[in-house]
Amino acid sequence: MNNRIEEPLVTIGIPVYNVEQYLEKCLLSVLNQTYQNIEILAVDDCGTDGSMEIVRQMQAQEANGSKLQIITQPRNGGSGEARNAVIAQARGKYLYFLDSDDYIEPGTIELLVREAEAHDTDAVFASLRKVVYGTTDEIPTLQYTDYMVIKGKDEFAKYLCQDLRWHVAITACNVLFTTDFLRRNDIKFLASKDEDALFLSDFYSDIESAVILPDVTYNYVMRPGSKMGVNARTTIPVDEIRGRFLTDSIMTERCARLRGRSFYDAHCSRVVKHKFRAVCVALRHRRRFTEPLTNREIMAEMAHPATFCEILAFRRYRLFNLFFYIVSKLPSGLSLGLLYVIGKLIRWI
Repeated sequence: MNNRIEEPLVTIGIPVYNVEQYLEKCLLSVLNQTYQNIEILAVDDCGTDGSMEIVRQMQAQEANGSKLQIITQPRNGGSGEARNAVIAQARGKYLYFLDSDDYIEPGTIELLVREAEAHDTDAVFASLRKVVYGTTDEIPTLQYTDYMVIKGKDEFAKYLCQDLRWHVAITACNVLFTTDFLRRNDIKFLASKDEDALFLSDFYSDIESAVILPDVTYNYVMRPGSKMGVNARTTIPVDEIRGRFLTDSIMTERCARLRGRSFYDAHCSRVVKHKFRAVCVALRHRRRFTEPLTNREIMAEMAHPATFCEILAFRRYRLFNLFFYIVSKLPSGLSLGLLYVIGKLIRWI
């Protein structure tokens, strides 16, 4: 963009919690963007390391340090509450979330704003790569294959619900949102486990204009001790899976708002698939949780979002939904036995 006067302000929200060894690279990737009409809101989520001192040093010492502002949370509330604070205080026309252990490419914001302005979008989605911290290794990149502009009521929802895949990354990061879109639709994060999946489930049905880009703009850092390392742990806090179950129960309840929409059948089906995957995680790691999980707790995760009569009226995935609906009504021992066998067959357990 050549005309700097007309460039809209972009708010970049970064929750910060115990990431001192990653934070400088993250912040430099933002401060050195080719697009400079930005405000950076670093949310102090009450960590115990020197992360916020790094933020203050960069405020004082970097050439663009004045763009960096601090929001201080009253307590540690997790990334969901931190992102909600960004939504509330953002001054930008656009809002972009970045995790504090990741970093973005130099032209990321310029590219996303150009697309957003050209197509008057609610959201612009770009591709990302996963990199292994401390190495040059890359995990296969999550890259969209085609450049797409999707416009019209329910058209983006229909695109996502064409089958049981999500079709966009289940992350709030690397998406340029129109700030008014989030506020107008009262879209916020839940302060709980797996909040990104619930956030996506909440907002996608409200989008009326979106762009999807194959350009890789975001570097997702796989780091030691992250939640991605669950398989390497000998014990797993039981609150992790209980938090996931809580989030999924809210996702289940919120399906009701989409009744009557043309994609309701596929939406319910994808929620059921998402919940079944969580059950598989619980069954696979059941002996490693710090406290026992009861059969009743696990089976509560499989509560179906639709009624029996609604499922009978589904145009798509009727048998899929009937199966999981019936299984959810069986005695818990029998239900979990069936789910375990299926999970093993499809290699989710």
